[in-house]
Order: sequence, then structure tokens, then C-alpha cells
Amino acid sequence: MATASAPAGGACPDAGCGGRIAADGYCNTCGLEGGATQRSVGAATSTPIDSPIGVEPTIAAPVAPTTSRRLNPGAGAATRRTASTRTGGGALGAGLVTVMPTVAGDPAGAVMSEAEIAAVLGEKPEDERFCSACGQPVGRGDAGGPGRVTGFCSNCRTPFDFVTNMPALSAGELVGGQYEILGPIAHGGMGWIYLGRDRAVSNRWVVLKGLLNEDDADAVASAVAERQFLARIEHGSIVNIYNFVTWRGAGYIVMEFVGGQSLNSKLKKRRAANNGEFDPLPVTDAIAYMLGVLPALGYLHDQGLVYNDLKPANMMAVGDGVKLIDVGGVMAADDHSAAIFGTQGFQAPEVAELGPSIASDLYTVGRTLAVLTLTFVYHHGQWQHALPPVSEQPMFDRYESFHRFLLKATAMHPDDRFQTAAEMAEQLTGVLREIVALTTGAPQPTVSSRFSGDRLASRLVDDEATGGPDWRTLPTPSIAPTDPAAPFLNDLADDKPEVVLGAIKAAIRDGLVPDTQEVKFQAIAALAATGNDASDVLRAAAEADPWDWRLRWYRGILGLRIGKPAEAAEDFSAVWTELPGELAPKVAVGLAAELAGEFDRAAEVYAEVIAVDPSFVSAAFGLARCRSASGDRGGAVDAYGAVPESSAAYTEARVASARALVADQHGDPSVADIQKAAATIEAARLDAAAEAGLAAEVLEGALASVSSGQMAANPDVVVFGQPLTVDGLRSGLEDTYRRMARIATTASERFHYVDRANSVRVPSLF
Repeated sequence: MATASAPAGGACPDAGCGGRIAADGYCNTCGLEGGATQRSVGAATSTPIDSPIGVEPTIAAPVAPTTSRRLNPGAGAATRRTASTRTGGGALGAGLVTVMPTVAGDPAGAVMSEAEIAAVLGEKPEDERFCSACGQPVGRGDAGGPGRVTGFCSNCRTPFDFVTNMPALSAGELVGGQYEILGPIAHGGMGWIYLGRDRAVSNRWVVLKGLLNEDDADAVASAVAERQFLARIEHGSIVNIYNFVTWRGAGYIVMEFVGGQSLNSKLKKRRAANNGEFDPLPVTDAIAYMLGVLPALGYLHDQGLVYNDLKPANMMAVGDGVKLIDVGGVMAADDHSAAIFGTQGFQAPEVAELGPSIASDLYTVGRTLAVLTLTFVYHHGQWQHALPPVSEQPMFDRYESFHRFLLKATAMHPDDRFQTAAEMAEQLTGVLREIVALTTGAPQPTVSSRFSGDRLASRLVDDEATGGPDWRTLPTPSIAPTDPAAPFLNDLADDKPEVVLGAIKAAIRDGLVPDTQEVKFQAIAALAATGNDASDVLRAAAEADPWDWRLRWYRGILGLRIGKPAEAAEDFSAVWTELPGELAPKVAVGLAAELAGEFDRAAEVYAEVIAVDPSFVSAAFGLARCRSASGDRGGAVDAYGAVPESSAAYTEARVASARALVADQHGDPSVADIQKAAATIEAARLDAAAEAGLAAEVLEGALASVSSGQMAANPDVVVFGQPLTVDGLRSGLEDTYRRMARIATTASERFHYVDRANSVRVPSLF
């Protein structure tokens, strides 16, 4: 039975969907009418399948990509980065969020009704007809009439049949004498999928996946390949393959039945409950689900396999976990002859030409995460291989690191993406930490494997910093422990830059260490700290590994050192996109923006860093400086107050807070400001000289305000034990100057404070 495609404005043919056909011909709920997985062999033939959510097209300029650019732009498209395939991952939500468990219903309830089956039957639309072997369009009409739904490809003579027929298996049928069929539960790229019971193994529920076309050599070959290697896949987040059977001339894969709901179904139900309006998953839930499947993808990659077809329809939420439910597209990464299965809007753009890879698998992770959390037409048009701009996606503006994560994950060139599932999971976990902190107000600190901690506190303790903007307070990239020179470099980590530079030169000259990438970067850092030119060493490091993000980091450091903060900001921004889950690049972006005079931007970034990890005291000091520059006295004081008492910079922050309370750049302080500054100094537990000096600053400011009439005298207000009157403040200042004279270390300094004490003493007759 064949049915015509629904017209624009009409109901979606999928009886279980409830959407309508938009002007572009696609359902605005499920994306495409009766979509099918597309196989591609050596050509760009991917077409939409089971697209979870589509929306009315919107008109907007494409977003300009901001992912890291390859430093050797002349490299060919086939250039590939190499990286370890070590996997990572953990419990759903990484312990940061709790996702509502998905209750599994009665498996028998998954069987499709007659109406649902009827909605799938019929002819595939002409614009979705491609040859399964060569990828060329087939079955297309012309002025003479509609295209054929069956026939042979004019390019390679492979037969095609684009009529979806009735399910081949009936309820009650016993396939292979073992699997009792209950009925179809879905129709996918390789045909009908059935629910059954395994009569030979405790009547367990199973799923039988059949072939779309028994005459399709690629489909048959794919099934055989699954039988050969899929049975050895053993991972808790991947559906189990039990068996492979042939029945009445057709082949079927027998696999584990996974209850719960697909993420595709969750999206549809949320939309239905929202009066037909798109309602994405909460971003924290979506990230939790992706963190749940990344270890599974990493496991496949470790086995030399690629998944190929990740999308919401292939991710099943089960209890408090998630599982990949379709392994039909899994193939060996080095198999250049196998049919490639993918889905338009999810498949990476280079797959048709270069074949699948780890990078293309991780691309599908980024696209899936985007589809789960955003509102955009993703399966065709301008956003098929791009992300919509910030102006159309408020979430990007609210969670900038999340935006940058998606930009890197879905970069057009595979070398610009994440290279391992472990790397991707690490950065996505960092992004989730940031979102949780910004959403709940509860800090989510953690130890970075990429950077040292904040360095401002230690530099303040060593009297090497003033609390002002200084690139030397930025965290430093960690030394890779696998580098042959790592032990030698770690021993030099705490030495002066001059010592480090000399030791590196001597060690290389004497053949004690090889001139590795880590050696180059440590030399660059030492050269920067000593004010020497590091361009030659940076160039050599770029030649050794043009994709190393530390090239941009140290280029940014050198930009700050020579007074080019705007250029440095671009480099640090690139590092932020490379490592969206790290805080160090954000601190660097904030510092560069501050030095460039972009105080609002710097304050925004600094505030987000503090929200995630208050131990980044350089961000707190930076935020206070930016607010001071904007004349926000209260905001500056609050920023200094964010420095935790456990920090070595706590006392310095209290001192800076007291100074901000009485600073004339914010206008005349209030009585409350004077009192708070005095109380802050008294509670700071400073040494005698520092306390007296700060007390003098506060009393001088107060005396000037009261004497000029800007502040009313009030004998009931006490400041450092003296009433807030001209005479009271003069007495307090006199006592303070005499204390400073007593502890002065030189005669000239002592005479200076005695003179000042005499100049402010209250006049008397005796």
C-alpha cells in the first residue's frame, strides 16, 4: 500500500507524532516523514532519519565558527591527528546532577498498533531516494512524471526499492524455532524491528532487527558483519547482541530488549505536553546523558570500532542510566569497504569522502547534544553542519562554555574536534560543573589535569605581586607526565626563570634531556618571564605539533607581556574553545579583557570563574578591580569578600577591601563605609606597621570628608576608638602617626611621622 506525502500544513503521516508538515516539507515535530537510515559508500549520501525535532526554518546569518584553527592551513583535508583512545566516564551526571529515573513500562506495550503501522507504509519521498551503493540520486521524477519507486541505479546498476511494505513477521510466528514474535515496534534503516520472546532462554524479551531489502547486497553484508564481531562487544551502556538467525530467506539480528524511553521519545513527549511548542531537555540532563554514553563510545574506539549513527533515537534512558540501543551502524574504523550508516544532520561532513573515524563519532555527540538542548532546523539547510548564532539561542549567551564545547565538538575539520572520548568527557564534565555552579549558586571546584592552580596567592605571600593585573599570576599548563623530560622539568618548576632557562640550555647542550615539546614550552615560559624573545622557540614548537593548544596559550602570554592585550584575548579565547571545561583560559580571557579596558567583559568572565571555584583569587581581585574601574564601590568590596578565609590571599583581600571602601575614585565614602573599613582593618590581624598604615588612610579620608562638610560630624560614631568629629579624627591620626614613628626603621622615616603627628594634633592652650 502506498500513500502520498502529506502537503504543507497537513498532519504528519506518523500517527504517533502529532506534528504538522511545515513549509519546507518536513514535520515540525519528528523532523521527517518516515525517515530512513542512509548508507553511504564513498559519497555524500546521508539523508535524515528519525529526526527527533524539527522547527519552522528561521532566517539568520550563519554563525561564524570560533573553533581553534589549524596552524598549518595548507594541510590537506585528509590530514588526521593521532591521539590515544583511552576512554573515560562515570555515573550518569558525574555526581553533579540527579536525573529523574526513567521507568520501564510493559514491553508488550511497545508493539505498534495497526494505525501506527499504516502510517509507516508507503513510498519514500523522491528527495530521500539515493542509491545504497554509490549514493547517487535515484527514483527521481521529471517533466514526464513522477520517479520510479523500484528499479536500478543508472550509475552502478544496484537495484532499489523505496516502497515500505507490510511487516514480514506476524504475531505468534516462531522464528528459528526459538523466538516468538509479538509484533513490530519500529521501522528503521534496515527494515522492521520486532519484539519477541526467547522461548529457549527463560522467555526473556528480545528484539529482532530485519533487513529492509533482501536483495540489497550491502544490507546483507552489514548483517553478516554484525554477526561476526558485534557479539564480542560487552559494555553496560551498549545493547547486547544474542544471536543471528535466518528465516524464510531473510536475516535477523537478535538483541537485548531495552526498556525505558529513547531520548527522541522524551523530546516528543515534552513537546506534546507543551501544547506543541518545542521544549528541549534541561541542559544538565542532556549533558548527563551524553556523559553516560561517552564511555561506551570510548570502549568501541578501544576495540577499533566506530558507532557511526549516534542520535537521540538511538539512546535509551533506562532507570537511572542510558544505553545505546542500535548497533546497526557499528563497523571497524579501518574497514574502507563496508557500507556506512549515518543520519543527515548528525553525520560529520567528511564521512562520505574520508570514511568514519573517532573524530566523526564524537562529532555526532556534539550534534546530538545540540539537538537535545536547542531549537533549530538541523537536518537540512544552513544549520545542517553548523550551529545557530547566539542571537537565536539564549542558552549560548547564558552558558558560554557550553557554546564553545559544541563549537569544538562540531568543528568542520576533524582535526579541530575532540580526539578521544575521554578528552571529550573530561571537558564536558567541566562544562557541567560550571552550569551547575551558575544555576545553583553552589561552587563546584575540582583539580585540573591541564593547569596548575591559581598563582596570585603564592605570589602575594612571596611579595612578588601587588594584587594588580599581572600575567604572571595566571595558572601554568601542566607538564605531560609521559614526556621523557618530565622528571627533569618538574625538578625545575619552583626555580627562578633565569635558573630554569640556564638549566634547560645546559641540559640540552650536554645531552641530558631531549629537546621535547615540553622542554620547548618550559623554555618559552622562562623566556617570557625574563623578558626575552621567545618567538623562535614558539615557532619550533608549532612545527613539532601544530594542533597543541599551548601554542595559543603562550602566544597569549607573550602578547600580554609586550602590551597587546587585544591580540592576547583572541589567543586565550581560542584556548577556551579548545578546553571549554577548564577555568584557566577563562581567567586569562578576563585578564586580557581587563588590560584592554573591556571591564564589563572581564567582570563577567571573572564572576563566572569565582562562582565555580572561589579559590581562583586572581579572578576575585580582577573582578574587584573591574568594578572599581566602573565606580562600583559595593561591587568591588563584595568581590574581595569572595576570597575564602582559607586562602593565603585572604588578608590581602581584606586590606584591599578596606581601601576600596574609602577610595576617592568611588566618590566620598559614607559613614557606614568608614566604619566598615575600620572594622575590617581591626579584624584582619595585620602586623603593627601595616595596621597603622591602613588606619592612617581611613582616618585621613574621614577627616577630609568631615572637614569639607561632605560628611556630617557624629560624636556617637566611633572610628578606631575616636568619635567621628574633626577633633576626634585629629586625635586618632596623631596617635596613629606616633605609633608609626615608634616602629619606623630609619631616622628619616621616624622624623616624617613625628612631623605629621604634630601637624594634625588638636590645638590646645597648654
